Amino acid sequence: MEAVGTLAGGIAHDFNNMLTVIIGYGEMLKRRIANDPTSVSDLDQILGSAERASTLTRQLLTFARRQVVDPVHLDLNEVVAGIVKLLRKVTREDIEIKTFPAESTVMIRADRGQVEQVLMNLCLNARDAMPEGGQLV
Repeated sequence: MEAVGTLAGGIAHDFNNMLTVIIGYGEMLKRRIANDPTSVSDLDQILGSAERASTLTRQLLTFARRQVVDPVHLDLNEVVAGIVKLLRKVTREDIEIKTFPAESTVMIRADRGQVEQVLMNLCLNARDAMPEGGQLV
C-alpha cells in the first residue's frame, strides 16, 4: 500500500503542476476577454472544473497517503448552486434539474472537494439512471 501511495503522490504532483498551468493561463485569458460575458462564463466553467480536478488530486493523496482533509464551514446552498451550474453542462436536454434551496443558510463543516464530489457523483448516477430523460431534483 505504501508503494501505491508513493505512485499516487507522484502522479498527483505532476497532475497538479499541469492544472496550475491551465488555471494560470485561464486566468490570464479571462482578463483578455473581460468584455465578452459569454466567453467569460464558459471560461469560468473550465476554471471551475480545473479547480475541482485539483481537489480530486488532493482527495487521491488523502486516500493514498492518509493526508488530512481540509474541513471548513460551508454554506450548503452555495455548494449546491455551484455544482448545479456544472451539472447543467453535463446533462442532456431531456433532463430537467430542479433545486429547492433552504430559505435560511445551511452551514456544514466539511471538506469542500469531498462534498462537491459526493453531490456530483449522486447527480451523475441519477442522470445515468434516466436514459429517457426526467427530472433531477
